[in-house]
Amino acid sequence: MAPAETVLSDLRDAWSPALAGRLLGLYLHGSLVVGDFAPDRSDLDLLAVLDADPDENLLDLLARLHANLDRRHPQWAGRIEVEYMSLAAARDAAHGRVGRDHVIARVSPGESLHLLPATTHRVVAWAAVRDHGRRLLGPPADTLLPAVDPDLVRSALLDHVRDWPTWVTHMTTPGAQAYAVLTLCRAFQRLQNDRQLSKRQAADETVSARPRWAHLIIWARDWWYNSGQDTDHGSAIDVPAFVNELSATILASERAPHTG
Repeated sequence: MAPAETVLSDLRDAWSPALAGRLLGLYLHGSLVVGDFAPDRSDLDLLAVLDADPDENLLDLLARLHANLDRRHPQWAGRIEVEYMSLAAARDAAHGRVGRDHVIARVSPGESLHLLPATTHRVVAWAAVRDHGRRLLGPPADTLLPAVDPDLVRSALLDHVRDWPTWVTHMTTPGAQAYAVLTLCRAFQRLQNDRQLSKRQAADETVSARPRWAHLIIWARDWWYNSGQDTDHGSAIDVPAFVNELSATILASERAPHTG
């Protein structure tokens, strides 16, 4: 299997001429940037900033680029997640105007390339790219992308937390269940302690904070980082219960009056 850096270099070299005049910046984020990247499991997470909102014509070009990249690196097929948004969408997002006029394009594991509205859910990732993203093309992320108000990021992350009890009902494989547990641990740590942690770090911290669920969190962490398989036994009962309880705990904490 080609190293992640080889795939990123290939992607950059293919995208740059194909999207000349349209692509303002290309940035890496996620586990390869923040740590705990698992070569056999982790995705490559990228944000592409465009000069205008993507449309069906651009989608056709992007689909060809992704198909060709998958053919060159078949072991990475389905593990390259790219979100395409316009600079105007980023600027509107920074002012809380997400979803009013913009669409984005997205390809991710389990999802083919498609257009979708630019909703508040995307603000969390966009702000993380500005703060921590690694530049592949274009200027540094913090000079191209506008700053997002931390309260807006927090509100968007809380929207994720509210939606997880619904999302988890569709997650039936061990991999999806482990992802749900680890992602909610990350949200919990971010909201409680204002720290962006890797999945492993968030799991370890949450084991101490939520000892009742230590067995499940440790299972999810070990499945994720020790090459677990979707033929393994999952936790179809415990995972939704954990997600519902931790989501309710987070939201109740946000509603409670803060003193200090």
